[in-house]
Amino acid sequence: MQNFFNLDERHTVTEANINFYANPFVHPKRKMKEYDFIYMLSGEWKFGQNDETFHLKKDSLLILSANQTHFGLSPCQKETKTMYFHLSIEDGDLIGSNLDINKDETIESLTDASNNKNIKRFFSQIVSSKLSGNQRKANIYFDLLICELLEDKHNKNDTETATKIKNLIHSNPEKFYSNIELANKVNVSVKTAENKFKEKFGITIHQYILNFKIEEAISYFNTFPKISIKETASNLGFYDEYHFSKQFKKITGLSPLKYKQQLR
Repeated sequence: MQNFFNLDERHTVTEANINFYANPFVHPKRKMKEYDFIYMLSGEWKFGQNDETFHLKKDSLLILSANQTHFGLSPCQKETKTMYFHLSIEDGDLIGSNLDINKDETIESLTDASNNKNIKRFFSQIVSSKLSGNQRKANIYFDLLICELLEDKHNKNDTETATKIKNLIHSNPEKFYSNIELANKVNVSVKTAENKFKEKFGITIHQYILNFKIEEAISYFNTFPKISIKETASNLGFYDEYHFSKQFKKITGLSPLKYKQQLR
């Protein structure tokens, strides 16, 4: 289910807390007039909402939408711990399976937040602010949470290709990949690979590879002062010492020899 939150309207965090379930517990079936946000700190749990099923584990964030029937499908794992807050529904909020708006502005019911520490941080701030009686701060942190969830979604959709390419480059410093090779490895067209990479990192794939290799060369020189220029060039996949030296000077302003002399 998709959720659209109209951030032009001030949402109110009405309740928040941290729950610990020493023994397995089944979430009750209910239909709330508010949103129920749940963040899994530990354990596992299965929820249902209307005809959807959600399997929650550590660092899962679940949005149970307002005015929808939700329920536990099975008892939570022993010693499960969660954060939660309830939120008012405001004018302009939308809930549904196929909302007639830009999908980049909607948030799915279930989010894997394991690779985004800001999501957990903002969620924690909402809970702690509400518990300490700072209602305004809790509401503001909700806006930040939604902005972070939207940005996280955008990054996952638009930069997955770029991130895969970057990881390939970093995992194989001895190789000089062509754009065609990288595109084939991540199963996209060359044009898509080039566009996605430049959108994410603001630089062409080829220039990124060169910058990365020169950074690696500098690291070699700093860590292993006695390593030769020829050996460094070979380790980083350059055609020869001349090719390496030319690119090194172009990027750093110094020849490899001058750089090594400065280190001494």
